[in-house]
Amino acid sequence: MKVCIDPGHGGYDPGAVGFGLKEKDLTLDICLRLQPLLEFNGISTVLTRNGDYAPGNFENYPRGELGARVNIAESENVDLFVSVHINAGGGTGAEVLIIGTGGKAESAAYQVLPHLVEGGNWANRGVKVQNILVLRDTTMPAILTENGFIDNIIDAGKLKETDFRQTLAVVHAKGICDYFGIQYQEPLQPTPSVMYRVILDGKQTIALSFQEKAIFEVKNAVDGGLASEGVVQRTTDNVIVYEYKSSGNISKTPIMGEETIIVEQCRQFLLNYNPDAPDIISYYKIHGERLGIKWGYAVAQMIRETGYLKFTGVVKAEQNNYAGIGAVGEGAQGATFSSESEGVLAHLEHLYAYAVKDPLPMGVPKVDPRFDLIERGSCPNWEDLNGRWAVPGDGYGENVVRIYHEMAQEIISDNEEISILKMIYEIVSKYFDGK
Repeated sequence: MKVCIDPGHGGYDPGAVGFGLKEKDLTLDICLRLQPLLEFNGISTVLTRNGDYAPGNFENYPRGELGARVNIAESENVDLFVSVHINAGGGTGAEVLIIGTGGKAESAAYQVLPHLVEGGNWANRGVKVQNILVLRDTTMPAILTENGFIDNIIDAGKLKETDFRQTLAVVHAKGICDYFGIQYQEPLQPTPSVMYRVILDGKQTIALSFQEKAIFEVKNAVDGGLASEGVVQRTTDNVIVYEYKSSGNISKTPIMGEETIIVEQCRQFLLNYNPDAPDIISYYKIHGERLGIKWGYAVAQMIRETGYLKFTGVVKAEQNNYAGIGAVGEGAQGATFSSESEGVLAHLEHLYAYAVKDPLPMGVPKVDPRFDLIERGSCPNWEDLNGRWAVPGDGYGENVVRIYHEMAQEIISDNEEISILKMIYEIVSKYFDGK
């Protein structure tokens, strides 16, 4: 029996972000804890990454990086692929994703999910079918677990705790053992002779039994902005075994520029989560190109703001307000726009105001009622919107970028019939938009 454990995201892609936490760090920590538990129970394991980057340093090529993970599982001829993730976007609870029903993957999902729900004290979000590359391209049974919501204050509070992440590792191990028909055995915990101090900005915060766990805590605190530097110090001789400082030179994602994603990828991704979503993606392309905005990221932000166009917050669907414009708290419901097209244009104009100081291009009417209230050019990058578009807004821009990269992974079959339909759709859309 052999399992491939995949800590979700990594490298260039932090995954979901919230409350000073990054999904890529949490999933790595959980999986590093899961590996020895499975090995103790006689299940051989292989990790797709044991550090920040996946093997092969595919950090700049998101599809290639995911393909590398699949290749690891295939080359190792594993019996089960388990990808561990943390959810975001509004909600709470645990769920397990599979590519289709009726097979061994579904059986594994239903073995693992009850342990996640009970051990994590999560709400049960069920087993769901999703078209995700690592599930679709693996030939062995494959599941993807979603463990709480990083942007939910209660879930994030749990995930911050080292003991809770250990619990998540244990419940994953129990579910995987159930799938293979093994009675789970808890490893004996010897009293550690060596401890590792986590020291942040000169102050000790915790002492841990495992060096790699202490390193994780230091990196998580510094990357999350909770400290400017941190060290791991061994208790037996006070030797510093690891140092980490904020680089202050983190790459950012520009709001303006030429878009490479296509309408069909955005549309397919949205419909995966909300089959009843109105078809507004083409408006983002039309208006985004008029303004010179990378409109695919605006689509990702719309998904973030509206919960996949389900409108579960104070803003309602009939307002055509896809960015929460004017919904500034204390029950304020925000602006209302006369059409879907106008609502999309207002969203993009709001971004334009943040990104540049230039006036709107000639021929573009100003429909954003808060356009002139923005400090023009104050946020040229998505990450700059943290604390401005949303308050407190920790990781807000990074979350938008994460959703965009997930959309960019969608595979569209581009046969002749679909191409003709696309062309007709674009012509009709432009006609009704006054083009």
